[in-house]
Amino acid sequence: MRLRLTIAYTGTRYSGWQIQEKPNPPRTVQGMLEAAFARVLQNKVRLHGAGRTDAGVHAEAQVAHVDIPEKRRQLPWQRIINNSLPEDIALMQVQEADPAFHARFDACGKVYTYQIWREAQCVPPRLAPFVWACPYSLNPERLQAALPYFVGEHDFASLQNAGTDLESTVRSLHSLNMQWEQASPLVTLRVQGSGFLKQMVRNMVGMLAAAASGKIAVDFIPQALALRDRSRLPFIVTAPAQGLTLSKVLYPDSL
Repeated sequence: MRLRLTIAYTGTRYSGWQIQEKPNPPRTVQGMLEAAFARVLQNKVRLHGAGRTDAGVHAEAQVAHVDIPEKRRQLPWQRIINNSLPEDIALMQVQEADPAFHARFDACGKVYTYQIWREAQCVPPRLAPFVWACPYSLNPERLQAALPYFVGEHDFASLQNAGTDLESTVRSLHSLNMQWEQASPLVTLRVQGSGFLKQMVRNMVGMLAAAASGKIAVDFIPQALALRDRSRLPFIVTAPAQGLTLSKVLYPDSL
C-alpha cells in the first residue's frame, strides 16, 4: 500500500532533500527518512518527494510517498517513524494514498517563504538559522514596486543556477507577496508558482534586495529577465539557503 507523508524539517544539518548515490554520501533528509522506514520494515525502501530542496533549505510541508507491505498498514506509522528520526525532521501527517498517487508528478504547484532580517548585526540566535541577515538597507516602497515584475508567465533562465538540464525555463508565478512591519526587522516574502528552477527563489530574492537597496533600478528587472543568462548578472547575489522554506506543495482537489 502507498503512504502519503507530509514532512517538516530544519535543513541546516543536511545536504538537501535528495539522497546522493555515491561512496560516503552526505546526510540528506530523504536518506534519514528511508533509513527510518528500513529499520521498521527490515528492508530497503524508496521515498519519492515532491521536489528537491537545496542544502540548508527548510520545509514546513514537504510531501513524499512510500510503499509498504499491506500487512503493515495498521502500524502507527507517524509515531514509529518520528521516534526513529532526529529532532530536526518530523512526520507531520501520514495518510493512506491511492496506489497511483505520485508526490512529484501529481504536484501542480508549490509555495515558498523567504525571510529577511533587516538588521544584519542584530539577529536573535533563535532566528539566525531561518533568516538572511541582509547587509543592504532595504526600502519597502522599492521592494513592493519590484514584486509585480515577477508575477505571471516568464522565461526565468536569468534566475537559474547551473546544474540542471531542462527542456524549458518558462515558469508561471501566481503570486508574490511581502509582509513588512516597521516595528520589526523581519520581512517575509511568500511566492506561489507552478514550478521553480534550481535556486530560482533565492536568485529572485537577491534581485529584489538589489532593487530595494538601490543597487539596480526597479524597472531594470524586465531587462534582467530578458537576458536569459545568469552569468550576465554577476552583481545579483544568490540569497542564502537558510532564509528559504518550502511551505506547501499544491495538488488538484481530487488528490
